Amino acid sequence: MHKDLLWTLKQLHVSLEQYGRSQMKDLNISPAQWTMLHYLLSKKDQLVYAVDLHTALGISKSTVSSTLKALKKNGFIALMENPDDDRKKQIVLLDKAYRIEETLETSIKQRYRQLCKGIPEEHLVWLERDLAIMLSNIQNEVEWEETIW
Repeated sequence: MHKDLLWTLKQLHVSLEQYGRSQMKDLNISPAQWTMLHYLLSKKDQLVYAVDLHTALGISKSTVSSTLKALKKNGFIALMENPDDDRKKQIVLLDKAYRIEETLETSIKQRYRQLCKGIPEEHLVWLERDLAIMLSNIQNEVEWEETIW
């Protein structure tokens, strides 16, 4: 077993969070808001509802709710009622979100270059595949545990 793998992944996660906080400080948004906003901007030509974010981003429903409230309060999004289902809220991006889109993209590119510097492209393909498998394993385990409780 590679006992250092979990520790390294944890350190990587913490470092990425710290980097995200420093990059988003000027925009006055948190890493969670940044992640959600980036996702919403990537889906700007599609209808996205609050209930979709829990599954798409793999974050808790309470985190989705609090993050959406913060984005709404800061003027990045609006929530629209769905006439067919009043429990569903459609997320609408506002002009302020579109104005910071380039800043978000630049930050992602900088982070990617910094993170992947010195790793051959073929290794990145393997790494992405292996990390996707790890993520799927964790998600499947969590789903299985939720069904037995």
